[in-house]
Amino acid sequence: MPAALPVTILEMLSVLNLPAEMEGNTIFKEHRGLVMETINGLVLDSYYQSALDPSLSDDDPLYIAFRIAYCFYMLHSTCEFLNMKTLGEGIVKTVGLDQSATELLTGAEIDAFKAKLELRSLTVLSAYLNDTGKERLSIIVPRPPRVIRVGVI
Repeated sequence: MPAALPVTILEMLSVLNLPAEMEGNTIFKEHRGLVMETINGLVLDSYYQSALDPSLSDDDPLYIAFRIAYCFYMLHSTCEFLNMKTLGEGIVKTVGLDQSATELLTGAEIDAFKAKLELRSLTVLSAYLNDTGKERLSIIVPRPPRVIRVGVI
């Protein structure tokens, strides 16, 4: 059984429901170290070292959490670059009826998408987070709207 980290590109594409043809895209190899260091900086070292252990069972919650978080962080790290590809190769928002018009995500939509990916990553790793990870999670968790009372005198 391979270690939980790093996840192979083909497995990562499968988890994220992306086309297997993207496996040859070198951007994923280039971002592997960044994603590994991001996770390493957010979790307790003992858990990170356990995720690197090839004897970890594939049904272990730690194995599952770290693999899912890796995939989400990889997409978080690369989505804006994937979106910049030529027509039809980015993150497609809409496709015209005749397939001739394609609309990619805007910058604001990419930022919102990245925020959701980071929240999902940190949430799945919540049992393993260090103080930095817990602080980051508390910052990005959406807050419920507050009621403001206004009085007229």
